Amino acid sequence: MSVENKEPNSKKTIVIIIISVLLGVNGLLLWQFFNKKTDLQQTTVELKNTTAEKETLNAELQKVKYEFDKLNQENAGLQNLLSSKDEEIRTKIAEIQRLINSGDAAQLKKAKEEIANLKQLSQNYIAQIDSLRIANKDLSDQNNSLSQDLSSANSKVGSLTQENSSLSNKVAIASVLKTVNAITTGVKYKGSGKEIETTKAKQTDRIKTCFTIVENQVVDKGAKDIYLRVIGPDGTILSTSNETFMLKGQASIYTIRQTIFYENKSTDLCIYWEKGNAFGAGKYSIEIYCEGNQIGSASVILK
Repeated sequence: MSVENKEPNSKKTIVIIIISVLLGVNGLLLWQFFNKKTDLQQTTVELKNTTAEKETLNAELQKVKYEFDKLNQENAGLQNLLSSKDEEIRTKIAEIQRLINSGDAAQLKKAKEEIANLKQLSQNYIAQIDSLRIANKDLSDQNNSLSQDLSSANSKVGSLTQENSSLSNKVAIASVLKTVNAITTGVKYKGSGKEIETTKAKQTDRIKTCFTIVENQVVDKGAKDIYLRVIGPDGTILSTSNETFMLKGQASIYTIRQTIFYENKSTDLCIYWEKGNAFGAGKYSIEIYCEGNQIGSASVILK
């Protein structure tokens, strides 16, 4: 074989080798391409599944959160009693939301487990609220019953207070002495000392007031001060001493005082008052008092 024939064969061999290498490389690249495509498709499917699972878990979590918030609104009055449980559930919700937002499969699996635990916790919460609601209703019913009883008792107390006040008023009224047949006259005295009634002012030496204190078994027996106020024609209270007694909580001038011993019997009494100087013409009014109460009155006109 000549040198010329060997050279083309050598070139042919090199070309075949290059083609074979290129074919091998192309095959490898083609294999890698299909392998990558398969991985990409698998990753795309996993991503879609992960996204779908995130959306499902998010929807489930939002549903639990909505039911929890609604339950809280409906039972706002019980929140003070359930504040610790309420805080625990809200912490769980926040933790699950964080796991869902992280996005990887392991965290989503854990989120799914935590949602199941959250549902159980919410059910226990609902059961506790129902129990408290029933207990609260029982307490409310008892409170209403007690309020009614208290109202009834207050009404009875009010009625008894009125009755007691009425009885007290009756006792107070019954404890006041009363007089009847009160008569006031002017009197003059003869040289013999004999008393003669008169209506003439210039002849009058004294004003005499007679009356009967009626029987009263309620009043305490014992010494009683009887006060007379003589009111002159000009409307002033006549007095020679300006001594006072208590009348309606105030010191008031009286004309004359006489002390008697009252024994719960009908008692006749006459009280005389001497002015000390001549009586003027006009009407003299007499007011009779005992223990701060007016118990009688009379009048006389001197001409």
